Amino acid sequence: MKFLHLLSTEASQDITFHCLSDPPFNPTNTYGADDPGQEYQARPPRFRGWNGQMFEADSLLEPHMLLDECRIQDGSWHQSRFFFHTQDSYELPIIDIQEQPLSQSNDLRHLEVGPVCFL
Repeated sequence: MKFLHLLSTEASQDITFHCLSDPPFNPTNTYGADDPGQEYQARPPRFRGWNGQMFEADSLLEPHMLLDECRIQDGSWHQSRFFFHTQDSYELPIIDIQEQPLSQSNDLRHLEVGPVCFL
């Protein structure tokens, strides 16, 4: 890996969440203790790169969300797709994904990690 990093000036990678009635966002209780309501906030997962840098929303290393269908909960398979491109090749590949939602008993998920393209 070190050899690829030394020879490259940029890198890209994509990660796809395949989901069935399970969005890749955390449920957060936005109501008081009296109100049992729960809603989903747009909180995409955080991704840790090879050198420890975090790719997260509202940061310089924000992943590009190419597709966001996992919010649709209609009993069909959907996808949320993230694309990472950086001019510091030491930031890829993605080695960890944080803040994934807890699964319900009827939720199905599949994670597809694409290859890294070093340029």
